[in-house]
Formats: sequence, C-alpha cells, structure tokens
Amino acid sequence: MLPTPFKKWATRPVYSKSIQIRVPFKKENNILTLVIQLNNRLIFALIGIFSIIAILQVSILMSGKEETQLAKTNTLTDTATKEYLEGEGLTANSTTDENTNEADNDEVEYNDVVEYGYKHLSKTNSLPKVETEDKRKSFLKAKHTLISEALIANQVSRLDQLSDKKMIELNQKLSDAFITIVFNQTKVEPHVMAYFTGTKDLKKFETALMEQAKYHVPASIKLAQSALETAYGQRIVNNNYFGIKDKRGKTKAITTTEYYTAAEYKANKSKVVSSKIIKKDGKTLYKCLIKDSFADYTSPWESFRAHSIFLNESKRYSPLFTKGKDYEDWADKIGSTKYGGVGYATSPIYGELLKKIIKRYNLDLLDY
Repeated sequence: MLPTPFKKWATRPVYSKSIQIRVPFKKENNILTLVIQLNNRLIFALIGIFSIIAILQVSILMSGKEETQLAKTNTLTDTATKEYLEGEGLTANSTTDENTNEADNDEVEYNDVVEYGYKHLSKTNSLPKVETEDKRKSFLKAKHTLISEALIANQVSRLDQLSDKKMIELNQKLSDAFITIVFNQTKVEPHVMAYFTGTKDLKKFETALMEQAKYHVPASIKLAQSALETAYGQRIVNNNYFGIKDKRGKTKAITTTEYYTAAEYKANKSKVVSSKIIKKDGKTLYKCLIKDSFADYTSPWESFRAHSIFLNESKRYSPLFTKGKDYEDWADKIGSTKYGGVGYATSPIYGELLKKIIKRYNLDLLDY
C-alpha cells in the first residue's frame, strides 16, 4: 500500500481536458462529456515505458556495433592470410584453363559436372598399389614430423592454436612436401595438375589445410568438392568453386543439372528446362536441366571460406562433423538425401565420386 500523502500526490491530476459530444438520437441529456486526465502516476508510467524502449534500442545498437567490430577484426585477421593464399584472381564466369575458349553467347552454362567427373574418372588409371603405398608412407612420415615440430616450437597442443602466420608457414611446408613426394610422382592429367597446383586463382592445397584447421572440414573433402563442382577448374561461375546456390536469386540464372524424385520434380517444375527419367539402385529419378542462380563471390578465397561457414552454420550439415577425419564417412554422408545423405547435392553418385577423386589423387594424406 502506498502512503496516503504519496498516494494523493500520485493521483493528483496535472492535466485535464473535457470534450463535449452531442448525441442526436437522445432526446434528453444529449450532451456526452469525455474527460481526458493525466496524473503523476500515469506520467511516470509513460516515462518508464519510453525509458525501457530507449534502453533496449541502445542495447541493440551497441550489440550490432560489437558484432560489426568483431566482423571487422576477423576480416583484418584474415586479410594477410587471404592476400598470401590468393593469386591474381579470376573474374566471374572465367576458367582456369587459359586455352579454353570463352562461350560465344552471353549465358555461361554450368555443365553437368557430376557426369563429367564420372567420365573423367572412368578413363584414369591409378598407380600400382605398392608404388603408391611407398609414396604415401614417405609423405605421412614427413607430415607427422612437420606438424610435431610446429606444435613443439610454438608450445601448443593443437594446430588451431597456431597463429595464422605460423599456420601459413606449416601449410606451405606440408603442401610442398605433398606435391614433391606424392603429386609430382603420380600420373596426374595436365588439367588436373594445373587445377590443384596452379596458383593463378588460389593456393588450393594450403587454403584447404588452413580451412581444415579453422573449420574442421577435411582438406580432402574440400579439395575433391571444388574439383568436382568446377570440373577441375574448367567451369567456374561467379568465383563459385562449390556450386553453392544463391537463394535470393539476385545472380543471373544459368543451366545446371539436378536429380529429382517425382515430388521434387513437381515442386521445381517452373525451373526445369528439360528432363529424362533414369533408374538408379531401384529408384526412379528425373535427371533435369534447370535454370538456377549461384552465389557470387569476389574472390576464390572467399568461396573456399564461404563453403567452410556454409557447412558449419547449417543444421543440415551438422551430422558431417560427427564423422571425424574419415573422408569416406564424410563422402557417404554429404550426398543425396535419397540415399541417406544430408543433401549437399542431388546426384545419387556424388559421394562415390568424391571418394574416387580423393583416392585417385591421394588427397586424404592432407587430412589430420
């Protein structure tokens, strides 16, 4: 209960306004009087409400400023890494093969890279197992030595505790060792060699190793996906190396291939250009050419980083991170939902192709 003096003060009117309204349908007393009255209690209540709103707005603004500042700090931290890892860069809708002719028309088609990957791998032959094993053992020994030396020298227990500068130094040594001991000693096709070891767009081995340490995406998976999604750099649209779609639809729609169930075909029919029915493992699928938009990145490095964030921040892909370092488990799980995957791609053979690429080029040796 409020004390009587305060109660009288709180309820004391400080503003009063009377409004008279004539009510024509009443014969007597047809004047209706409305009284608007403010008292101290109401004024303080209004002041309290507006104060709370103001405090909330300030808190939101400060929170946004802190997030912006954090983003700026992260950007500044990554700048040196980005500048080192990137080459001269590629413009949108370009290819890494300097001998590839540009498209004659304005539209750049995003080819069926999965079909290309399947045909390409069908034509390649692996090295004899004994020869491959010798090279793998030599690199693994060198890798373990380099990693141990880096951890001991910097007095840390995990690679993600290294500074970006120290991580770059280590990744450069690991990349050089892998190329020297394994990659250069393997029968790698010229365009594949150019894609993985070329530095015009990006130092891919070193970038994949960096993203692995920071975001725990196996380097082999990142490299294999980038190779598959771009047909080893022969088709790169908007600096997009991972086929990530533009959900806002702000980029120009181009042609791509998707594999739909009957329900998916019906839901996406407006985007379908052409289709044909195929059978795979007892399932009936629609192989469709569709028009879709792909995310646009200002540089190759941003595409590799966006892929890491994309996998880390989406609940859909969280099961991938329970698979540890095993690239086969990752590849099996990342594929189509129609075959038990999380649905990164619709192709029924997406995971199988990733495993073949990784095995063919020994990319799993870069995982740790």
